[in-house]
Amino acid sequence: MPLFISAVLSVLPLSSPAGASQAALSWFQSQGYVGPAGTRIIACHGYGCSRRQAISVDGTLLSRASALLKSGSASPEAERRALGQVVSAYTAYLAASIGGRPDIPGSPAQMSGVHGQMDCLDETANTTSLLLVLQEQGLLTYHRVEPPESRGFFLDGRYPHFTAIIAEKGSGQEWAVDPWRRAPGQRPEILPLIQWRQDS
Repeated sequence: MPLFISAVLSVLPLSSPAGASQAALSWFQSQGYVGPAGTRIIACHGYGCSRRQAISVDGTLLSRASALLKSGSASPEAERRALGQVVSAYTAYLAASIGGRPDIPGSPAQMSGVHGQMDCLDETANTTSLLLVLQEQGLLTYHRVEPPESRGFFLDGRYPHFTAIIAEKGSGQEWAVDPWRRAPGQRPEILPLIQWRQDS
């Protein structure tokens, strides 16, 4: 992931949904991004959130998310499977709402700044926003939203890479929710954070 995506962006006002994870919302502030407010998300694209678009997560999308997560209410594993479906539907919705050429997975450098293209910071911000909306709506039974995590720092031979994080309420085990390698509408990677950190 190119160095320029970590450049500091101007801070926009942050409106927090009541009861949402303050630690996760603080991550938005630290990046100069805008966290969700109610069902309103400021979607990031263009790499490093250089482009932003207000998106509403309500109506059909929220109803579908609710139905999917209710169907996954049997266990934490079932809820994660359902979350994979929800994030898949959400990324397709984002692509249609933002417009432009559908996002190319893996953020090729030549697509930096292009409308609708997303690097890992864009994906992380957008996914964390969705997860916070789901949490605020009371749709997450077994998980809570945590601040995003990163891996890689050039000296270890890896580009920095970020992901959204959920944690099981019972065990505390953390899971990466990462759609970066997937095209819009495809299931994200959802895997233990320790495994995600070891990946390249």
